[in-house]
Amino acid sequence: MICRYFKVAHRDMVYLKFILEAYEGMNVMSTVDNKVGIIRIAIMPGFVEDMDALLADLGQKVVMEPVEWSDEPLGF
Repeated sequence: MICRYFKVAHRDMVYLKFILEAYEGMNVMSTVDNKVGIIRIAIMPGFVEDMDALLADLGQKVVMEPVEWSDEPLGF
């Protein structure tokens, strides 16, 4: 999977989740940091180009700031 991370406004999270869920099997969106508004979009192999086009289109409607994020587990 290819993971992309974005900072979005809280009010846009539900909208994005709703739209992205319509593309079932292509991606999975999850909230990584609700406090800051960071989401992860995990893109399934073979759908990267399609999802890039969809994300570019969604970026015209919703402010989605790409961010760097590490999913490495914390060692406690």
